[in-house]
Amino acid sequence: MSKNCDIIKDLLPLYADEVCSDESRKLVAEHIAKCSDCRNMLEKMGKNITVDVDNDINVMKRIKKRIRIEKLVAVAVSAITVVGLALGVLTYLINTTESVDVEKYNIQDNVYVVEHEGELWLGVREGAANYDAVKPTLSDSDGGHFGYGSFNSEKKDGIGITFLRRKIDKFAVVEMPMSFGYEKKLADVYEDEKIQKIFYYDDVNDKEYILWERDKND
Repeated sequence: MSKNCDIIKDLLPLYADEVCSDESRKLVAEHIAKCSDCRNMLEKMGKNITVDVDNDINVMKRIKKRIRIEKLVAVAVSAITVVGLALGVLTYLINTTESVDVEKYNIQDNVYVVEHEGELWLGVREGAANYDAVKPTLSDSDGGHFGYGSFNSEKKDGIGITFLRRKIDKFAVVEMPMSFGYEKKLADVYEDEKIQKIFYYDDVNDKEYILWERDKND
């Protein structure tokens, strides 16, 4: 066995396990193509021998290329998944509402009811005017509220409203309050004698803020 065979002998286990470098693989492939002793030794290791050096190297290159492509595909799929989740969360935050923070927007002072020529109008000012939707409710004399558990329509005694905002709005860095406010006409409660009050309903804490009460003499 020549000196070259001694070197190849040390490389054969790595070659058999396909963990040697391209340069070493080429060296081994060239050697076993000519050396029957080393080729027999490799056969004992259970390795199928390819004596076509160029083909052997090309196979390894194709394997490495495929591995690189698979890694790129995995990265792309991960990126698409992350973007998809981010868009899903963003869509949820934009299209889902939550109750306005009563204390933050000082609802008790910035939401009121006034009477103009026998009609009742809802007034809203400052930051409270930045709500996105209004959720109506009714109350009964037992303290129940329509849409929030038990409610007895036979004991109806009030009309309530709750302001809602988009969930994404709470992440706003700067909020622009509508300091001028506005007034909006409410339903004519004088046509329904059961309605004794109009209130803002804090559905988070189950609390009413009375905005208007019927005069006992009416």
